[in-house]
Amino acid sequence: MQNNVGLQTAYWSGTTPALDIHQIIELTKKANMDTIELKAGDFVPLTTEGRAALRKEIEDAGLSITINGTGLRPERDVSSSDEESHKAGIKHLCHMLDLSKEMGAKLFSGIPYGLWNTRPGADDDAIEMKKERRANAIRGLKEVAKHAEEVKVVLCLEIVNRFEQYIANTAEEGIAICEEINNPYCKLLLDTFHMNIEEDYIPDAIRAASDKGYLGYIHIGEANRKIPNGEKKTNIDWKAIAATIKDIGYEGPFIMEPFVLESSSSAKSISLWRAIKDGTDIDGLVADAAAGVKFFKSL
Repeated sequence: MQNNVGLQTAYWSGTTPALDIHQIIELTKKANMDTIELKAGDFVPLTTEGRAALRKEIEDAGLSITINGTGLRPERDVSSSDEESHKAGIKHLCHMLDLSKEMGAKLFSGIPYGLWNTRPGADDDAIEMKKERRANAIRGLKEVAKHAEEVKVVLCLEIVNRFEQYIANTAEEGIAICEEINNPYCKLLLDTFHMNIEEDYIPDAIRAASDKGYLGYIHIGEANRKIPNGEKKTNIDWKAIAATIKDIGYEGPFIMEPFVLESSSSAKSISLWRAIKDGTDIDGLVADAAAGVKFFKSL
């Protein structure tokens, strides 16, 4: 496949020594990536001048940019029935779209339809709660999608597994939300890790989103969140996925979102209780990422 292949900056979280964004850009390029996926912490705290400098540094390295991480919180949540929180969520997502445009990103993704790592409580009526939260999210995201269209940045709803969110866990549910929002700047981010849990067959989920015009882009990772390298058979049929990608004519990027360091800032929240890689082996991390690029380009 000739699609751009990228790597999320969170891959490097938990190394020893810790790496700054400038080192991460250098290592991402060293791993032969086409794209770097930034998290909010990489650019949101910077000044306008700082973001401009970071964007130039990335572009000078020959990398394009995608952005993942919506940063919703209880006090700013578009799925909330509390109107103050709901409106604050809309405002925050629109601000993130503005910053994405500043950074030169054409794709802004995450979970804009609700809070990450949340679920109905034991005493909640889960079905009714999902229905209410979903309706609130769609109402808010209609406004956010209009802003996305104004700034020409596609808002991509990441569909995640049942253990991380409950409003949308399958491509089918994501498509239904996009249909109600009804804006070409609202699409889906499909992730092979999450699809491996929730979908009957990953290629069919990708095709369904594409057929409806809602395939924004794709995250890639093995079922255990390692980087695919093609060295041995795994639980995900990469050849079947590649065949589908070619058949539907998908030209967007594939972004690797591996989590392999147990000392990373995300380790506990994603339930990583073992060291998949040695955080001191920076060269090994680069080699693994480069092997992933080579594998995907060969499919």
